[in-house]
Amino acid sequence: MFNPIIHVEAAAVILILSLFSLRFKLLNKSGVLASIPIGYIIYVFGGVEYFILLLVFYLTSGMATKLRVRQIGKEVMDKDWIRSWKNVVANGTAAVMISLLSVMGFDRGQITAAYLGAVGTAFADTLATEVGLLYPREPRLITNMRKVVRGTPGAVSPYGYLGGIIALLVLMLSSMVTGIAGLKIVIATMISGVLGMTIDSVLGATIQSKYRCIVCGKLTENKVHCGRAAEKVEGISFIDTHIVNLISTISGAVIAYLIAST
Repeated sequence: MFNPIIHVEAAAVILILSLFSLRFKLLNKSGVLASIPIGYIIYVFGGVEYFILLLVFYLTSGMATKLRVRQIGKEVMDKDWIRSWKNVVANGTAAVMISLLSVMGFDRGQITAAYLGAVGTAFADTLATEVGLLYPREPRLITNMRKVVRGTPGAVSPYGYLGGIIALLVLMLSSMVTGIAGLKIVIATMISGVLGMTIDSVLGATIQSKYRCIVCGKLTENKVHCGRAAEKVEGISFIDTHIVNLISTISGAVIAYLIAST
Protein backbone atom coordinates (compact mmCIF):
# COMPACT_ATOMS: atom_id res chain seq x y z
CA MET A 1 0.00 0.00 0.00
CA PHE A 2 1.32 3.43 -0.96
CA ASN A 3 2.43 5.44 2.07
CA PRO A 4 3.20 9.09 1.19
CA ILE A 5 4.75 9.71 4.61
CA ILE A 6 7.69 7.39 3.97
CA HIS A 7 8.43 9.17 0.68
CA VAL A 8 8.36 12.61 2.29
CA GLU A 9 10.48 11.31 5.17
CA ALA A 10 13.03 9.80 2.79
CA ALA A 11 13.24 12.99 0.74
CA ALA A 12 13.77 15.13 3.85
CA VAL A 13 16.46 12.87 5.31
CA ILE A 14 18.33 12.61 2.02
CA LEU A 15 18.19 16.37 1.48
CA ILE A 16 19.76 16.96 4.89
CA LEU A 17 22.45 14.35 4.24
CA SER A 18 23.18 15.83 0.81
CA LEU A 19 23.80 19.25 2.29
CA PHE A 20 25.89 17.69 5.05
CA SER A 21 27.98 15.79 2.50
CA LEU A 22 28.68 18.91 0.47
CA ARG A 23 29.45 20.99 3.54
CA PHE A 24 32.02 18.54 4.92
CA LYS A 25 33.26 17.41 1.48
CA LEU A 26 32.38 13.75 1.89
CA LEU A 27 31.05 13.71 -1.68
CA ASN A 28 31.46 16.02 -4.63
CA LYS A 29 28.44 17.30 -6.54
CA SER A 30 28.27 14.28 -8.84
CA GLY A 31 28.51 11.98 -5.83
CA VAL A 32 25.63 13.75 -4.11
CA LEU A 33 23.46 13.54 -7.24
CA ALA A 34 24.16 9.81 -7.54
CA SER A 35 23.49 9.20 -3.85
CA ILE A 36 19.98 10.71 -3.96
CA PRO A 37 18.23 7.93 -5.96
CA ILE A 38 20.32 5.23 -4.27
CA GLY A 39 19.47 6.46 -0.77
CA TYR A 40 15.83 7.04 -1.71
CA ILE A 41 15.31 3.53 -3.08
CA ILE A 42 16.98 1.90 -0.08
CA TYR A 43 14.98 4.02 2.39
CA VAL A 44 11.60 3.43 0.72
CA PHE A 45 11.93 -0.19 -0.42
CA GLY A 46 14.52 -1.65 1.94
CA GLY A 47 13.27 0.22 4.96
CA VAL A 48 14.65 2.63 7.53
CA GLU A 49 16.83 -0.11 9.09
CA TYR A 50 18.58 -0.80 5.79
CA PHE A 51 19.15 2.92 5.32
CA ILE A 52 20.60 3.31 8.82
CA LEU A 53 23.13 0.56 8.13
CA LEU A 54 24.12 2.23 4.86
CA LEU A 55 24.46 5.49 6.76
CA VAL A 56 26.76 3.87 9.33
CA PHE A 57 29.00 2.70 6.49
CA TYR A 58 28.93 6.07 4.76
CA LEU A 59 29.69 8.24 7.78
CA THR A 60 32.31 5.94 9.28
CA SER A 61 34.10 5.61 5.93
CA GLY A 62 33.97 9.37 5.44
CA MET A 63 35.55 9.99 8.83
CA ALA A 64 38.22 7.36 8.13
CA THR A 65 39.11 9.09 4.87
CA LYS A 66 39.37 12.45 6.61
CA LEU A 67 41.72 10.96 9.21
CA ARG A 68 43.84 9.28 6.53
CA VAL A 69 44.19 12.53 4.58
CA ARG A 70 45.19 14.35 7.75
CA GLN A 71 47.84 11.73 8.51
CA ILE A 72 49.46 11.10 5.13
CA GLY A 73 47.95 13.55 2.65
CA LYS A 74 45.77 13.17 -0.44
CA GLU A 75 48.20 11.82 -3.03
CA VAL A 76 48.71 8.14 -2.27
CA MET A 77 48.26 6.14 -5.47
CA ASP A 78 45.70 8.86 -6.29
CA LYS A 79 43.22 7.45 -3.78
CA ASP A 80 39.96 9.38 -3.58
CA TRP A 81 39.51 11.83 -0.74
CA ILE A 82 36.24 13.32 -1.95
CA ARG A 83 34.09 10.58 -3.44
CA SER A 84 32.37 10.95 -6.80
CA TRP A 85 29.39 9.33 -8.49
CA LYS A 86 31.57 6.41 -9.54
CA ASN A 87 32.33 5.54 -5.91
CA VAL A 88 28.67 5.89 -4.96
CA VAL A 89 27.38 3.73 -7.81
CA ALA A 90 30.07 1.06 -7.37
CA ASN A 91 29.38 0.65 -3.65
CA GLY A 92 25.63 1.22 -3.76
CA THR A 93 24.33 -0.68 -6.78
CA ALA A 94 24.20 -4.11 -5.12
CA ALA A 95 22.46 -2.65 -2.07
CA VAL A 96 19.84 -1.00 -4.28
CA MET A 97 19.16 -4.20 -6.21
CA ILE A 98 18.73 -6.16 -3.00
CA SER A 99 16.42 -3.50 -1.53
CA LEU A 100 14.17 -3.84 -4.57
CA LEU A 101 14.20 -7.63 -4.25
CA SER A 102 13.10 -7.31 -0.63
CA VAL A 103 9.59 -6.33 -1.73
CA MET A 104 9.27 -9.16 -4.28
CA GLY A 105 8.43 -12.01 -1.94
CA PHE A 106 11.93 -13.27 -1.16
CA ASP A 107 12.72 -14.52 2.34
CA ARG A 108 13.42 -11.42 4.42
CA GLY A 109 16.18 -13.02 6.46
CA GLN A 110 18.09 -14.20 3.41
CA ILE A 111 17.64 -10.84 1.68
CA THR A 112 18.89 -9.05 4.79
CA ALA A 113 21.95 -11.30 4.82
CA ALA A 114 22.59 -10.45 1.16
CA TYR A 115 22.17 -6.75 1.89
CA LEU A 116 24.59 -6.89 4.79
CA GLY A 117 26.97 -8.96 2.66
CA ALA A 118 27.04 -6.21 0.04
CA VAL A 119 27.30 -3.29 2.46
CA GLY A 120 29.71 -5.22 4.68
CA THR A 121 32.04 -5.92 1.76
CA ALA A 122 32.02 -2.27 0.70
CA PHE A 123 32.53 -1.14 4.31
CA ALA A 124 35.32 -3.65 5.00
CA ASP A 125 37.12 -2.87 1.75
CA THR A 126 36.92 0.89 2.32
CA LEU A 127 38.26 0.75 5.87
CA ALA A 128 40.86 -1.82 4.84
CA THR A 129 42.12 0.71 2.30
CA GLU A 130 42.02 3.71 4.62
CA VAL A 131 43.59 1.98 7.62
CA GLY A 132 45.97 -0.04 5.45
CA LEU A 133 47.45 3.16 4.01
CA LEU A 134 48.65 3.99 7.53
CA TYR A 135 50.76 0.81 7.70
CA PRO A 136 54.37 1.98 8.31
CA ARG A 137 55.97 -0.82 6.27
CA GLU A 138 55.60 -1.91 2.68
CA PRO A 139 52.42 -3.95 2.11
CA ARG A 140 52.47 -7.18 0.12
CA LEU A 141 50.63 -8.10 -3.05
CA ILE A 142 47.94 -10.64 -2.16
CA THR A 143 48.73 -12.94 -5.09
CA ASN A 144 52.45 -13.52 -4.52
CA MET A 145 53.29 -11.73 -1.24
CA ARG A 146 55.87 -9.49 -2.94
CA LYS A 147 56.48 -6.15 -1.25
CA VAL A 148 54.88 -3.32 -3.21
CA VAL A 149 54.45 0.43 -2.96
CA ARG A 150 51.81 1.58 -0.49
CA GLY A 151 48.47 2.08 -2.24
CA THR A 152 49.07 -0.48 -4.98
CA PRO A 153 45.81 -2.27 -6.00
CA GLY A 154 45.76 -5.73 -4.44
CA ALA A 155 48.21 -4.81 -1.68
CA VAL A 156 47.35 -6.15 1.78
CA SER A 157 48.71 -5.58 5.26
CA PRO A 158 47.84 -6.42 8.87
CA TYR A 159 46.49 -2.90 9.31
CA GLY A 160 44.24 -3.33 6.28
CA TYR A 161 42.65 -6.55 7.46
CA LEU A 162 42.28 -5.10 10.95
CA GLY A 163 40.44 -2.12 9.45
CA GLY A 164 38.16 -4.44 7.49
CA ILE A 165 37.32 -6.52 10.55
CA ILE A 166 36.61 -3.38 12.61
CA ALA A 167 34.22 -2.22 9.87
CA LEU A 168 32.36 -5.53 9.96
CA LEU A 169 32.12 -5.47 13.75
CA VAL A 170 30.68 -1.94 13.63
CA LEU A 171 28.15 -3.03 11.01
CA MET A 172 27.20 -6.14 12.98
CA LEU A 173 26.68 -4.16 16.17
CA SER A 174 24.55 -1.67 14.25
CA SER A 175 22.48 -4.44 12.65
CA MET A 176 21.81 -6.02 16.06
CA VAL A 177 20.83 -2.64 17.53
CA THR A 178 18.32 -2.12 14.71
CA GLY A 179 17.00 -5.63 15.36
CA ILE A 180 17.30 -6.99 11.82
CA ALA A 181 20.15 -9.48 12.30
CA GLY A 182 20.25 -12.68 14.33
CA LEU A 183 23.28 -14.85 14.96
CA LYS A 184 23.11 -16.66 11.60
CA ILE A 185 22.99 -13.41 9.64
CA VAL A 186 25.83 -11.98 11.73
CA ILE A 187 28.00 -15.00 10.94
CA ALA A 188 27.06 -14.83 7.25
CA THR A 189 27.96 -11.15 7.10
CA MET A 190 31.31 -11.57 8.83
CA ILE A 191 32.34 -14.40 6.51
CA SER A 192 31.07 -12.72 3.36
CA GLY A 193 32.64 -9.39 4.30
CA VAL A 194 36.10 -10.89 4.80
CA LEU A 195 35.80 -12.96 1.62
CA GLY A 196 34.39 -10.00 -0.30
CA MET A 197 37.26 -7.66 0.56
CA THR A 198 39.71 -10.47 -0.23
CA ILE A 199 38.09 -10.93 -3.64
CA ASP A 200 38.46 -7.18 -4.15
CA SER A 201 42.19 -7.42 -3.41
CA VAL A 202 42.67 -10.39 -5.72
CA LEU A 203 40.86 -8.64 -8.57
CA GLY A 204 42.83 -5.47 -7.89
CA ALA A 205 46.09 -7.38 -8.12
CA THR A 206 45.20 -9.35 -11.24
CA ILE A 207 42.72 -7.80 -13.66
CA GLN A 208 42.37 -4.16 -12.57
CA SER A 209 44.00 -1.75 -15.01
CA LYS A 210 47.10 0.11 -13.80
CA TYR A 211 48.98 2.90 -15.51
CA ARG A 212 52.34 4.65 -15.30
CA CYS A 213 52.56 8.40 -15.77
CA ILE A 214 54.83 9.30 -18.67
CA VAL A 215 55.67 12.61 -16.99
CA CYS A 216 56.47 11.75 -13.36
CA GLY A 217 56.78 7.97 -13.63
CA LYS A 218 54.24 7.37 -10.87
CA LEU A 219 52.14 4.20 -10.83
CA THR A 220 48.49 5.23 -10.89
CA GLU A 221 44.96 3.91 -11.27
CA ASN A 222 44.06 6.81 -13.55
CA LYS A 223 44.30 6.89 -17.34
CA VAL A 224 45.38 10.53 -17.24
CA HIS A 225 48.12 11.85 -14.94
CA CYS A 226 50.01 15.15 -14.89
CA GLY A 227 47.73 16.27 -17.70
CA ARG A 228 48.92 13.54 -20.07
CA ALA A 229 47.59 10.13 -21.08
CA ALA A 230 49.32 7.52 -18.92
CA GLU A 231 50.78 4.28 -20.23
CA LYS A 232 48.91 1.09 -19.31
CA VAL A 233 51.28 -1.37 -17.69
CA GLU A 234 48.92 -4.20 -16.72
CA GLY A 235 45.32 -5.28 -16.26
CA ILE A 236 42.21 -5.02 -18.44
CA SER A 237 41.52 -1.51 -19.70
CA PHE A 238 37.81 -1.28 -18.84
CA ILE A 239 38.19 -2.77 -15.36
CA ASP A 240 39.04 0.01 -12.95
CA THR A 241 38.78 0.20 -9.17
CA HIS A 242 35.06 0.98 -9.38
CA ILE A 243 34.27 -2.12 -11.47
CA VAL A 244 36.32 -4.17 -9.00
CA ASN A 245 34.30 -2.71 -6.12
CA LEU A 246 31.03 -3.52 -7.89
CA ILE A 247 32.05 -7.12 -8.54
CA SER A 248 33.24 -7.63 -4.97
CA THR A 249 30.07 -6.20 -3.38
CA ILE A 250 27.91 -8.45 -5.55
CA SER A 251 30.14 -11.38 -4.57
CA GLY A 252 29.75 -10.52 -0.89
CA ALA A 253 25.97 -10.39 -1.28
CA VAL A 254 25.84 -13.77 -3.03
CA ILE A 255 28.11 -15.41 -0.44
CA ALA A 256 26.04 -14.08 2.48
CA TYR A 257 22.79 -15.14 0.80
CA LEU A 258 24.08 -18.68 0.24
CA ILE A 259 25.31 -19.00 3.84
CA ALA A 260 21.98 -17.72 5.21
CA SER A 261 20.09 -20.12 2.93
CA THR A 262 21.72 -23.26 4.32
